[in-house]
Amino acid sequence: MKEKKTIKNKISPQKKEKTNKIDELYKIEQKIFCIKQEKKNVKLRHFADIDNATKKNIQEVKLIKKNQFKGFIKNISSIINQIDNLVKISKKSISIPKTVVEGIRLTHNILEKNLKTWHIKKINQVNIPFNPNIHILEKNKKTDTNTDNIKIKKIKKNGYTFKNHVIKKAVVVI
Repeated sequence: MKEKKTIKNKISPQKKEKTNKIDELYKIEQKIFCIKQEKKNVKLRHFADIDNATKKNIQEVKLIKKNQFKGFIKNISSIINQIDNLVKISKKSISIPKTVVEGIRLTHNILEKNLKTWHIKKINQVNIPFNPNIHILEKNKKTDTNTDNIKIKKIKKNGYTFKNHVIKKAVVVI
């Protein structure tokens, strides 16, 4: 048995050096592998950051467009109301030439068609319960009573919604 121990202990220095070099080579390969993995992870993180920034920018652009569109509708709502009033007046008036009345009606129809295309709805229904989310009482017609279950009698100014978001509340009389 002593002979076996001596054989094991008598590994040549060349073989030791070779195994040491193999061990070092293995360690270097492991470091290279780790560095490659880290490089790959960093690259993936950068791509994810770019993708997230792109998505965030797209959402911000959509929000800006939506808000700009809402502002535009809010600004032109008075023009739309004036055209509605012109249509009402032209129906009642005899003195306005038929061509002018027809022009007003055509303009009104085109405007209504475009409002539907843009998903804009008028708040102009009467005989429905007052809803403070979409209606405002006319300024000089304040009431101290509870507005629940009170029906709207007249619309003074139309309100507008864009994709179920109130852009402008309707001014009403109850």
